[in-house]
Amino acid sequence: MIKSELYKIFSKKIFLILFVVLLLLNGFFIYNKQIKGNDIDFISANAKISLNNDIAKYNNNNDKIKFVHNKLKALEKDDVTHYADDSYSERTLLDNAENQLKIVSDYKAYINKIIEKSDNITGVSIFEDSSSFSYKNAVKTAEDYKPLSNIETDYSNSEGVNMATDFMLTDLIVILLLCIVCDALIGSERNININILQRTCRYGRNKSAISKMVVGFITTAVICLMFYGVNYIIAGYTYGFGDLFRPIQSVDSFSNCTLRINVLQYLMLHFISKVLVMYLIYTIVNVLSMVGKSKTISYIAFLCILIVSYCLNLFIGDNTSLMCFKYINLISFVDTKNVISHYRNINIFGEPINYVTCFWIVLLVLLLGLVALNILIYSRKKITAYNKSNNSFLSKLKISRGSTNVIVHELYKTFVSNKVGIIILVVLLTQLYITISSPIILSNDEKYQKYYFSYYAGDFNSNTKSKIENQIKKYEDNKKSMDKCMSDYDNGLITKEKYEDLFSTYSTIDEDYSNFKKYVIPYYNYLTNQSKADKSVSVVNYNGYCALLGLEGNLSNTYCLALYVLMVLCIIPIFTVEYERKSIHLLSSTKLGFKSLVFKKIVCSCIVTALLNLLIYVPYFIRIITSYGINELGAVACSIEELSNISDGLSILNVIIITFAIRLLVSLVITVIISGISLFTKNTIISIIITTLVFVVPLLLPINDINILNSFSFYHLQNFNF
Repeated sequence: MIKSELYKIFSKKIFLILFVVLLLLNGFFIYNKQIKGNDIDFISANAKISLNNDIAKYNNNNDKIKFVHNKLKALEKDDVTHYADDSYSERTLLDNAENQLKIVSDYKAYINKIIEKSDNITGVSIFEDSSSFSYKNAVKTAEDYKPLSNIETDYSNSEGVNMATDFMLTDLIVILLLCIVCDALIGSERNININILQRTCRYGRNKSAISKMVVGFITTAVICLMFYGVNYIIAGYTYGFGDLFRPIQSVDSFSNCTLRINVLQYLMLHFISKVLVMYLIYTIVNVLSMVGKSKTISYIAFLCILIVSYCLNLFIGDNTSLMCFKYINLISFVDTKNVISHYRNINIFGEPINYVTCFWIVLLVLLLGLVALNILIYSRKKITAYNKSNNSFLSKLKISRGSTNVIVHELYKTFVSNKVGIIILVVLLTQLYITISSPIILSNDEKYQKYYFSYYAGDFNSNTKSKIENQIKKYEDNKKSMDKCMSDYDNGLITKEKYEDLFSTYSTIDEDYSNFKKYVIPYYNYLTNQSKADKSVSVVNYNGYCALLGLEGNLSNTYCLALYVLMVLCIIPIFTVEYERKSIHLLSSTKLGFKSLVFKKIVCSCIVTALLNLLIYVPYFIRIITSYGINELGAVACSIEELSNISDGLSILNVIIITFAIRLLVSLVITVIISGISLFTKNTIISIIITTLVFVVPLLLPINDINILNSFSFYHLQNFNF
C-alpha cells in the first residue's frame, strides 16, 4: 500500500518536472546569493574567502585579531583594498571579522558577564520576589550559562554554516511541494470520489490512513534531504564549514546558544528539525484538505494560518505576557536556526522554560496529535459523493444568467487544477520576503550621489547653477587654506597640534570635494550643455531611474530568468492537458470548435503572463523606490545622460511607462510562442524541454561566463531601453 501511495506522487510527470526545476532554481539562487554577496553589505564571497584564508594562517586568536587590526590601520593610512572592491566594503568586512574574533577570543569573559548580570538582577529590589517570572528567568539564565564557562572556542570560517542553514526561499519551496504532495494523496482521490470505493475495501480505513502518513513522512524527508542537502553542498563548496568539531559557540551567530554541541551536530540537528517541522506542516495541510469543502478553501485556510503566525512573530514583543505566541507558531518553528542559536526562556504559567525545550515538546506533541487526527478523520469521517462544481467558489462564477464563460473556466483549470495558483502564491510570498528583508544596499558612491542630487533637485536654472558654482568656489578656497596650513607648518609658523587640528578639518572637506568633482561636476557640465541646446533639463537622482530602466546593465537578468521559468511552468499545461487527457477530440467536435478554444486559451495565458509580470517587477519597483528614492518624475527624460537622445517631448515617467509596456508586450509575444510550441508538441515534458532551451538556457549560461548564446537570448528585447 505504501508503494501504491508513493507511486501516486512520483508517477506524476508534472510533479517530477516541477521538483527538478525548483531544485535547480533553489541551487541557483543560493549560489548566486553567496557569490554576489549576502547580508554584510553585499560583499562578495571571494572577498570573505580570501580574508578567512589569510586569517587561518595564524593559530592563535590574538595573532588573528592583530592581523585584522593591522589591515584596518593600513586601510585607513593608504586606502588600498586587498579583498573587497572598495574601501567601504573592505572596512565593513574587516570590522565584521574583528568583531567575530573578539567574540570568540573573549567567550569565557562574555559568559561570565552574562552570569554576573543575571546574578546582579536577582539582587535588585524589583526582582527580589522569588516567585516572579523575572527572578526565576534570571536564576535560570545563570544556571544555563554556567556549564559553558569551560568551552574552548576557536575562530574558523563560519560563512558556510550560516548560509547553509539560513535561506528562507528553500523553506517556501519545500512547503509548496508538500502542498502538491498532499493534493496528490488526498485531493486527487476526493476529486474523483475514489475514496468512497477505497473505504469499502479490507484495508480501506486505518491501514490506508496510516500508509498515507508514512508516505507523507518519507516524501517530506526526501524533499528536505534534496533541497537542504543542496544548500549544504553549495555552502560547503563555496565557503566550507571550517572545523566541524569545534563548539557551535565558535560560530559568531551562535554565541548565545547554550547547547553543548559541535558544528557537525548542529548541522544534523538543523536538518532533523527541518524534516519534523515540514512534516508538521504536511499534517496540517492534510487535515485541512480532508475537512475543507474544496481545495480552494483548504489552501486559503492554510495561508491564513501562515499569515497569523507571521503577524504574531512580527508584532508581539519579547517582554509581554503574550511572548509564548510570538515564538510558538509555524513561522517561528520554520526558522530552526533562530530556535537553536538564540537563548530565550518562554513564560509558561509563570515558569521560565527554555525555548529549545518548548520547541521540541510542542513540536512532538503536535506531530503525534495531528498524525492521530489525520488517521481518525480519514478512517472515521462520513464520506459522501459531492459535486465539486457546486462547492468550489471559482466554479460558481457565471456569466449572463448561468451560461458558462470559457475563459473563466480555463482560468479556473489553470489556477486550481494545474496548481498555478500555488506557484503564484509562493512567488508572492517570496517576493514579499525579499522586499521586506533584503533592501537594496547603496554603495558609498551611490550614497554620495543621492545626497548631492537630492540637495540640488529641481529645474536646472540660474539659481541651481549659482549654488553649484558657489560650492565649487568654497571647495577651492578650502584647498588654498589647506596648502597655506601646510606651508605655515613647514615654516614653523604654527605648532604641530594646531596644524593637525586644522589639517584634519581641511582634509575632510577636501575629501568631500573629490566626491563632488567625481559626481556633481560631470553631471553639471552635461546639464549645462543640454540647457545650451534649449532643453529644459532638471537635476535628478538618476541612479534610481537607471536601475529601474535597466540602463548600464543595472537590471539583472535574474528577474527575466525568473519570469521565463514561471511562464514555462504555468503556460504549457494550459495547452497540453487536453491532449494528455485525450479530451481534445471531444472539444474539437463542439459548435465553436478547436480554433475558438485555442484563442481563449491564449487569452488565459496572456492574463497569467500579465499577472506574473506584476509579481516579478512590482516588488522590484518598491525596492528601488525605498532605496534610491524617486523624484522629479515629470522632468524631461534627457535630464539623465543615458537618455540624452530623447527629445523634450517625453518625461521620465513617460519613458518608464513605455519601457515596461514594451517589456510586457515582449512577454506576451513569448507567451504566444510557448503556446505554439505546446500545441505543436502536444506533450508537457517535450514542451518544457524545448522552451527551456529557447528561453531559459541563454539566460543561465552568462552567469557562468558562457556567452555563446547571447545573440539568441530574448533578454535583449525584454531588457529594452532607450
